[in-house]
Amino acid sequence: MKHFFDFLMISGVILGIIFIIATQISKNGRERSIIFLNLVVAFLMLNNLQAFSLETIFTDAPFYVQRLQIPWYLLIMPSFYAFLIYYLRIEKKVHSYTRISLGLFILQMIIRITMIPYYNDESKNLFIGQYVQTEEIVNAAYSIFLFVKSIILLFRCSEMYKTVLTFDSLRWLKNFMFLGGLVILMWICAILLNRDKAIHPELYIYYPLRLSTTILLYWICYQGFYSYSLMSERIKLREAIAFEEKSKIAVEQNGLSEDTKFEKIKNHIEKNKRYLDPYYSLEKLSSETEMSVSTLSHLINQESGYNFSDYINYMRVKKVKKYLSKPDYSSYTIVAIGLECGFNSKSVFYAAFRKFTSVTPSAFKKHHLSQMS
Repeated sequence: MKHFFDFLMISGVILGIIFIIATQISKNGRERSIIFLNLVVAFLMLNNLQAFSLETIFTDAPFYVQRLQIPWYLLIMPSFYAFLIYYLRIEKKVHSYTRISLGLFILQMIIRITMIPYYNDESKNLFIGQYVQTEEIVNAAYSIFLFVKSIILLFRCSEMYKTVLTFDSLRWLKNFMFLGGLVILMWICAILLNRDKAIHPELYIYYPLRLSTTILLYWICYQGFYSYSLMSERIKLREAIAFEEKSKIAVEQNGLSEDTKFEKIKNHIEKNKRYLDPYYSLEKLSSETEMSVSTLSHLINQESGYNFSDYINYMRVKKVKKYLSKPDYSSYTIVAIGLECGFNSKSVFYAAFRKFTSVTPSAFKKHHLSQMS
C-alpha cells in the first residue's frame, strides 16, 4: 500500500512540474491569478516531495531534520485565497493575506535556524516534537480561517463578481472547496490522532491526507488552468463580437416582420439576443412578451417545427456557425465560441450542433475555412 501512495505522490510532483512549465509559457502565464495558481501547485508539490524524500530516500536523517521540515503546507491556502480573489477580479475589494502568510513562514524558518544547535542533541527531541505539534496546530487554524474566508467569498458574496458569473458558473471552484474541506478534515484528524506522539508520530495516519492532497493536485492541474483559460478567452471573444456588431451599418433584425404573433416572438428573441442567456426559459419569454406559456409553446412548435428548447438551440447554433465560418475568429477555441453563443456546457453545445448540422463543430469549421483559403 505504501508503494501505491509513493507512486501517486511522485507522479503528482511530475504533473505539477509539467503544469507550472506549461502555464508559465502560455499566453496567460504572467497574469496574477495564474501565478498564484502555480504557487498553490508548487507548494502542494514541494510538501509531497519533501515527505516522500524523507520517508524513502533520507530515512536515516536526524530527528531535527525529520521533524523540523520546511512548512510548505502553510503557504498552500494563502496562495489559493489570493488566486481566488484575482480569478474573481475582486482584488481591490478584498484583502489578500499573502504578506501575513509570508511573514509567518519566514518566522517559522527563523525558529528552525535558532534550533540548529539542537541538531545532534537528542535530549531536545521532546522539545522539538512539541514545538512542531504546536506549530502545526497554529498553521492548521490559520489555513482553516482562510478556507472559511474563501467559502464566504464564493458562496455569500456573488454580488462582488457578477461579471465573472456571466462567463463561468464557478461550479469547478465549488467542487474544489468540497475537496479542500475533505483535505482539511483529514488534516485535523491526523493532528488529533498524533497529539500524544510528539517524538514518534504515526506516519501512516498522514497517508489519507497525502492521498487527498495528491488528488487535489491533479484536480487543480486540469480544472484550474482549463477554466481560467476558457474564461479569459470568452472575455476576449465577447469584446471582439461586441466591436464587430457595433461596427455594422445595419442590424439584421430591422428587416423582420411583426405581422404575426410568431414573428413578434422571433423578433423579440433575436433583437434582444435572449438566446445568449444559457438559462433562458419559456417562462422568461412568457413574462417578457405577456403571452401565456401554452400559447408560446404552441406557436413556436407550429411555426418553426421545433419545441422551445430546440428553437433556442437552433438560434445558438446559427450564431456559432457564423463565427466558425469567419477567419477573424479562427484563433478562438470552438468551446469558447459555443459557450459565448448561449450554450451552458460543452456536451450540450456539441450535441445541438450535430443535431442541426449533422457534423461536428470542428468539421464544420475546417470545411468552411478551407474553402476560403
